[in-house]
Amino acid sequence: MNMNRFEWIMVLVCGLGLAGVIATQKPVPPPPPTPVSASSEIALPSAAPSDPAAPSLTASPSTPDLAVPAEETILGNPAAEYTFTSRGGGIRTVKILAGRYAGRTEQILNQRAPAPIGALLNAQGTYDLTLYRVASSSDRAITYTATVNGIEITKAWSMREGEPTDGWGYIWDLQLSFKNTSTAVPADYSLYAGLLEKLHASEVPGPSSNWYASRSDGQLTADKFDASSFLGFMPKAAQAEIRSPLTDLTWAGVHNQFYTSLISPAATLAGQSTQLLSRRQWVEFADGDRAPVKGWAVETSLQLPGSAPAAGATSTWKGEIYTGPRSGTVLNNVGGDRNQAMHYGWFSSLSRLFLGALNLFHHYVPFGLAIVFLTIVVRLVIWPLSIKATKSMKRMAKLSPLMQELKEKHQDDPQKMQLETMKLYKDYGVNPVGGCLPVLLQFPIFLGYFHMMQGAVEMRGHPFLWVKDLSLPDTVAHIAGFPLNPLPLIMAVTMYIQMKVAPQPTQTNPQMEMQQKIFKIMPLFFLMFCYATASALALYWSVQNVISIFQTWVASKEPDLPLVKKPRGPSFLERAQAAAAAQQRAKGPRPPTPGGGKSTFKKG
Repeated sequence: MNMNRFEWIMVLVCGLGLAGVIATQKPVPPPPPTPVSASSEIALPSAAPSDPAAPSLTASPSTPDLAVPAEETILGNPAAEYTFTSRGGGIRTVKILAGRYAGRTEQILNQRAPAPIGALLNAQGTYDLTLYRVASSSDRAITYTATVNGIEITKAWSMREGEPTDGWGYIWDLQLSFKNTSTAVPADYSLYAGLLEKLHASEVPGPSSNWYASRSDGQLTADKFDASSFLGFMPKAAQAEIRSPLTDLTWAGVHNQFYTSLISPAATLAGQSTQLLSRRQWVEFADGDRAPVKGWAVETSLQLPGSAPAAGATSTWKGEIYTGPRSGTVLNNVGGDRNQAMHYGWFSSLSRLFLGALNLFHHYVPFGLAIVFLTIVVRLVIWPLSIKATKSMKRMAKLSPLMQELKEKHQDDPQKMQLETMKLYKDYGVNPVGGCLPVLLQFPIFLGYFHMMQGAVEMRGHPFLWVKDLSLPDTVAHIAGFPLNPLPLIMAVTMYIQMKVAPQPTQTNPQMEMQQKIFKIMPLFFLMFCYATASALALYWSVQNVISIFQTWVASKEPDLPLVKKPRGPSFLERAQAAAAAQQRAKGPRPPTPGGGKSTFKKG
């Protein structure tokens, strides 16, 4: 394949981009530590070191000694096990069990957090780690009480009814009651949603705060805390925390690639404003038999408007806390617009359709074969368009001799050659971009499938052939520290073969020449895009490439249609004139003018 300077430059850019993608899978060093103030700090004994830039949590006079052991209670169901702690009166950790919509990999959430899920924060962002008293408990509920700075606080947790593995086992109803026995009026409290870290080194974009407010979803990734500027102007200093104002909130929380913790108020008044407090921590932990994970973890807390009562008064807040897999199916089952936490993007309908089909196939076959069957179904749906595109490209190839004649005849007049080329396409009924239609159609399909696969927790731990986990890259070895992932390489090779076996007309149209150049480097672009993502994505694209090669072979066996000129139809002006004449004939002859059409005026 002959390549010009432009093509070699694009290949170099793609190669550098691929090297960058691979490099992101290697552990990155932590940021340099910054001095911490000398104020006393409080944290759970088991918590990981916090972000050096994060504000210190100053202990108040009413803060109990953290050395006093907390009472822990484990409540569970077939979907998850919850470890409640009296230290803050909330959920210290959540163990997600293997299940139909949770994959085969068990996962513990919030294990590196400085506070339990459901802990309260004051206006300064200090965690309430008071030692609460267990007022009552059962196998599906637990109630904590404590008095903090003159406020009697009651936290009543109760597990939702419903099939646990369909999503209801991940939801807790929470009722907070506040009674002010003092003369002071505190500021509104915030409720802690938890802290989530990366699950593996190649996770992109990583943990994020997220919310659904004013009928729009949003998220805040860890890199938003960093110092930045726009082209050197408007510099922005690094932030220890970010407070995001929200209106008409439906839910808010934190998520990583496969799990999420969401707080949903029971009722939101129209026009009511609140605030989401986001922070980050630098964490490091072992990622099974893979490379250790180092990176930022993100935590969020939701302000509870009206939660602080006046002196001698009481207030109540009710809501739900979801802590479980970030599965589109599960979040859709439990409602409350929680499925917006998937952040599927523009082609969310396609993503949800693909996830439903994938789970349907998985009822009968392993996930690897389910992906193959889904790919076959998608290709069958667009088969007629692919055949039409192949025929269009074959007709384009037949036009090559005529186009070469035009090139020789008008080589000194590019504009005239362009006009004659377009006339040639019209005379023979050839669409010059007909071969692009399948590629254009596959782009939204690819994006919909990509976003679906990025959050498909259902496939965690499911193997296929040499792939140990379809939700992760299929790394089989490391060469000089770089991971060797076979499936993306197979995808690039099959994509290149697919383009080589397609009809290759000789083009003189500048737009078509640019299209051919882009097609040549597309395998490298997709290799760079898919190398560090879930292996299921590369499996899908490799299978569809093989099917496309087969479709091209089938189309090549069909007899060629003769290349003949299309009968020239009337122009728009000719059609308009004919329509006007037909309308006049339908009205009949015009009546004669009185006086034979002569003027009846007289002189004088």
